Amino acid sequence: MLEKKLNTVLLNYIAEVNGILAVSIYDRDGLIIASEGRDENIEEIIGGLSAILDNYIDRIKTEFGTQSSFFNVTSLGDKKFTYCSMGPKSILTTISNPDIPDVTLRVLSEHVASKIELILDMNEEISLEIPDIVKILSKTRQGKLPPGEFSTKLIFIGDFKVGKTSLIKRFVENSFQESYISTIGLQISKKTIDIGENTKVKFIIWDIGGQKTTVAPNFYKGANSAFIVVDRTRIETLNNVNRWHNEIKNKVPKNIQIVVVGNKSDLLNEIVISKEEIKEVAEKHGYFYIFTSAKTGENVYDTFLYIASKMMEDLS
Repeated sequence: MLEKKLNTVLLNYIAEVNGILAVSIYDRDGLIIASEGRDENIEEIIGGLSAILDNYIDRIKTEFGTQSSFFNVTSLGDKKFTYCSMGPKSILTTISNPDIPDVTLRVLSEHVASKIELILDMNEEISLEIPDIVKILSKTRQGKLPPGEFSTKLIFIGDFKVGKTSLIKRFVENSFQESYISTIGLQISKKTIDIGENTKVKFIIWDIGGQKTTVAPNFYKGANSAFIVVDRTRIETLNNVNRWHNEIKNKVPKNIQIVVVGNKSDLLNEIVISKEEIKEVAEKHGYFYIFTSAKTGENVYDTFLYIASKMMEDLS
């Protein structure tokens, strides 16, 4: 079952980009875990990929040491070789045609590498599909990013107990707390991420308890983006997206990037809101959408990366 899941993830990755020839998963010692490809000479390609990785494994250990996350792309004559890790258990490698943009390889390989780590951790509830928002993200930022550090105010809104604070905690600290503690008052968190070689985005994240029926105007002031969070186990949280949409439109004088986040997607036996229902509500308002789990971390980083990339796209 584990091998089948890994192979399905790899096949979905290959299917997304025509120029990808072969992908493989290795452990941190360079031993192969799974591989897939589209070429009839796949065994020969993967054999060559393994030989390449053998030459790189010492370099990876030297350059990245105990880092859990890294990405590198290099030219091998008429091919590109990419290696990426998003956790301590695996390295995802990709052989592709040279015309595939680096940003496409980075966005997709980081997403797939994150999913691989979740599968290797024996999380049963992981979606093997690549979300639409990640596909969109992989096709943006094709130009050169402006250097520097840029700040953005991101607000989290949604009903009581949908998981807003847990999503923030997963992103900022990469942790999750099983017991529920309601957010009292306003909480502000900060985290900076690299989205290019010389480009950083600093998130200033505002979170307020969803039990409040009204929110102080200062909460919305200066917001550049918003996540409307829905608990997929409670239908009323989806019905209230319209209320939060109106709240944003009344309090924020400019158009901002908004994503509807379908959270608690790991609770398969309790889900009452389908992906199609969230998609319908999001598209009704012209928003993007994604399905997350604060508990496992699935798609959480991608959601923030999307906002950072759209911000830089607007600045370019």
